[in-house]
Amino acid sequence: MRARVGIVASAMVLLVAACGNAGSSKTSDTEAPPVGGPTSTVSAADLQKNVPVNAPGVTSSEIKVASITAKTNNLTGSYAPLVDGIKTYFAMVNSTGGIYGRKLVVSADRNDQFGQNRQTVQQSLAQDNAFATFIATTLFTGADLLARAKQPVFMWNINPEFAGHPTFFANEGALCFTCAGHPAPWEAKALGATKVGILAYGIAQQSKDCAEGLKNSFQTYPTAQVAFFDDSLGYAQQLGSQVTQMKQKGVQFVLTCFDLQESFTLGKEMQKQGMNAVQSLPNGYDPDFVAQNGPSLEGDLVPPQFVALENTPRIPEIQRLYEWAGKTGVQVRELTAVGWQLAAELYEGLKGAGPNFSQAGVVNYLNTLTHWTDNGFIQPLDWTKYHQDPTNNPAVRPPLECANYVKVEGGKFVPALGKPGKPWVCFNRTDPTVDNPQYTSFVGT
Repeated sequence: MRARVGIVASAMVLLVAACGNAGSSKTSDTEAPPVGGPTSTVSAADLQKNVPVNAPGVTSSEIKVASITAKTNNLTGSYAPLVDGIKTYFAMVNSTGGIYGRKLVVSADRNDQFGQNRQTVQQSLAQDNAFATFIATTLFTGADLLARAKQPVFMWNINPEFAGHPTFFANEGALCFTCAGHPAPWEAKALGATKVGILAYGIAQQSKDCAEGLKNSFQTYPTAQVAFFDDSLGYAQQLGSQVTQMKQKGVQFVLTCFDLQESFTLGKEMQKQGMNAVQSLPNGYDPDFVAQNGPSLEGDLVPPQFVALENTPRIPEIQRLYEWAGKTGVQVRELTAVGWQLAAELYEGLKGAGPNFSQAGVVNYLNTLTHWTDNGFIQPLDWTKYHQDPTNNPAVRPPLECANYVKVEGGKFVPALGKPGKPWVCFNRTDPTVDNPQYTSFVGT
């Protein structure tokens, strides 16, 4: 499982990644089997029906939503592109008349700055009269307020506060920071690495938990030796001593639980000391940053939370994203894609709830879905289980553990480790080895 662990106790990606193991490896090119689940019974005619609805944010012509994103003072950059993605998806829906005779509208777009999420959520709930709220924030301190409001919430899931709330929906299920998983030990194996290093912040518990999860992964699937481990780093720390030790110990693959700027600092120091090793950049799906700083990140791997935009041919859902981003003048980036996915999730809930929709109706319908992928854009979501915290409840973890990858080449991202048309590398969660990767696509499942 992946998670984002923040530099001030809340956000960055946990990629359970990789290493090499002796013995034969088997691969499978079969499609991952669909789990099945309910589909909307609303007909095309019903989608045009405009019947009176008494719900917050709903008029005879509009369905209004609010967005709360960390735009300024945020230590990991602005999350404003999430709203671009939402509006782009809404523009596509509205171009054919919207849904139930109503346009989808972002009527309130709030900036929670950094550390102000709770206050911003309070203001939004008091003033915005929204049908649903979209969230992308480093510190989700207003989670309990939105949960008590019982309105549908759609969020970029980088926050542990997501877990336990059946009205919250996201681009992936509740996170398990300390869980062992297959993708990372396999990653090192694919690279031919036999010694790995793990680094994390000591000032953020989620970062330390991320490092523990990586260590647990290599203990459970011992494809490489954890030759170096340091989960005591400070923010913006110089890493000369750590690189010297990793070089001396023969580390070939470095997995980190910190932000992209720190990864860049690490890359520069590795380059300076002549340490030839690949980094995993869990927070690194940023083409502008890579274009500016490519030489220090050359060859490094990045695991996006969704099908990487660089894969060709593009899946139809990504084609639609780019088509409508072009029409609306939006630049497609990581959070643009996530905003699109979350808006699609709201639309799916509205379709399932029917013309007499309500907030509870949308929530109840989404919570029956067992295999929602936004047409193959993301890994399957089972909302009958994925609200629950998987840390101590293995039964709610996904049956497949999947990742897809790009690597840095010449200051650009290129697809890596997958196969043409099958970018996801998946493992049965109960498989005791990483020797049986399944290369797959979720398009059409």
